[in-house]
This record gives sequence, structure tokens and C-alpha cells, in this order.
Amino acid sequence: EKFCALPTYIQSWGLTLFFMGTATIIAFCFFHALKNPTANIALTYILAVFLVARFTDGYSFGLFSSFVGVVCVNFLFTYPYFALDFTMAGYPITFVAMFSISSITSAITSNMKTQARVLAEREKMLMEAEKEKMRANLLRAISHDLRTTLTAISGSACNLLANYKKMDDALREQTFTDIYDDSMWLINLVENLLAVTRIEGGQVNL
Repeated sequence: EKFCALPTYIQSWGLTLFFMGTATIIAFCFFHALKNPTANIALTYILAVFLVARFTDGYSFGLFSSFVGVVCVNFLFTYPYFALDFTMAGYPITFVAMFSISSITSAITSNMKTQARVLAEREKMLMEAEKEKMRANLLRAISHDLRTTLTAISGSACNLLANYKKMDDALREQTFTDIYDDSMWLINLVENLLAVTRIEGGQVNL
């Protein structure tokens, strides 16, 4: 299971780095193009966190992105540049608020994905249950038809064995005809069942 989950884990990390890197590039564009870009930069990283939470598995990638976004805003786009400083007036509240919003967004998005996955699995289980119910009904119907026809064949054969000499030619011929007709009906039923099996197996294109 660990080896099967490894590609998904690597893909999640790749998406995380991609979204955060793209957000950083856009933030640099805002930083150089706008006079007061702080709010736009913060929203850009929050959007990146939302995308990370949407397209990756688990809470950890979203929380990691929230932390990286807060650090990038402080380190790259807050004076003094290229230095971490949470002591300036107003900045701690801003960064705490940004981290909280990003974390809550990530948690809500991940929870929605989990609920959607659970609903999809539940719907699949209901479909399987309905399919099994249909199969059970079909088997009951087929069993009833088979039993009825086989009973008729065996009854006619038993009648021939017990009363063959007592029957006239017309009655014996009618009894043989009934056995033949019932046998052909069984053959057609089996052929239909085989055809349905081939269709379900994808061997026949409708």
C-alpha cells in the first residue's frame, strides 16, 4: 500500500510547490506594479492555499502551504525585506489572521473533499446493492421458469413410461411434441442467458 500511495504523495508535493511558486511569482508582480500590494499578495497566497487543499490529499499540504504563505509575505514582501520580523506594529495580527484564514480554508476544502469521496463510495455501494437485488430477482424468475418447464417434461416422460401401451398414436405423438416444445423452450432460455453473459462481459457490441 505504501508503494501504491507513493505516486499520489509525490504528485501532491509537486502540486503544492507549483501553486506556491506560482503565487510567489504573481505576488512579485503585484509588489512591483502596485503602490500598496499587501492585501493583493495575501489574497494571492490564500488562493494558492485553497488550490493546494483542493487538488491534494490530506490536511498536511494545506497547512504547510498556509505556513509557507505567511513566511513568504513576511520574508519577501514586508519591510525589512529578506528577513523575518513579526514584531512591527500591526504585523503580528495581520499574519495571524492570514494564517488562520488559510488554515480554515484548507481544512474546509479538505473536509468537503472527504465528504464528496464518502458520498461517492456510498452511492457506489447502493448501486452494487441494487445490482445484486436485480440479479437475485432474475435468478428467482429463471429458477421458477426452469422448474416449471422441467416439471412438465418430467411429467410427460413419466406418463409415457407408465401408460405408453395404453395410449393411442395421437396421444403419444402429442406427448412427444409437448416434451420437444418444452425442451426447445429451455434451449432458447439458456441461449438468451449466454447472450446476456456475453453482453455483460463486453464481448458483444449493441
